[in-house]
Amino acid sequence: KSMRKKFGIPEDDIVLLSVGRLTPAKQPFTMIEVFSHLEKELGDVTLCIAGKGELFEETKVLAGKKGLRKVLFLGHVDHDQNLPEFYACSDYYIMTSKYEGGMPPLTLAEAMASGLPCIVSEIPNLGIVRNADCGIILNFDNICSASEALRKYITESHLCHSQNARSFALDQLDWHLISKKYLDVFQSITNIS
Repeated sequence: KSMRKKFGIPEDDIVLLSVGRLTPAKQPFTMIEVFSHLEKELGDVTLCIAGKGELFEETKVLAGKKGLRKVLFLGHVDHDQNLPEFYACSDYYIMTSKYEGGMPPLTLAEAMASGLPCIVSEIPNLGIVRNADCGIILNFDNICSASEALRKYITESHLCHSQNARSFALDQLDWHLISKKYLDVFQSITNIS
């Protein structure tokens, strides 16, 4: 509640959080288009965008042209100080990317560890959301159908998705487990004659 108050986020709104650089691969314009449908239909929803990037200003302009009142452009957010608080005060994590590196991308892992149900694009390395049963995977190529599926999803209760996200992160994404997997791979490579 204190973070929401600090940044002017309505206390009772559903908050969607996006974290990452605003670049063509992240499709921030798509996120704004989809959110414009949500804001018109629901009203009590806020999109928080943490990150800068080459499309930062253009994305802000698009949100303005759409007349969106509940998009907060946070710019760069300190990873160690404020970002954990943004995860904590959000209800959902959203990622509309057409490409992501990493398996899973760091921000998705952070969102899952924070217990956020995840709304992600239908690309291979985001399939972890399906495996963990912690959110929905959408085809953002069709703005109208993606918006409708998203609206339906966020107006239902998803406590199990929140719990599944956190459990999966603890069981599968702990750095000690991941580093051991990497070490095992490196050792198997060096043992090949």
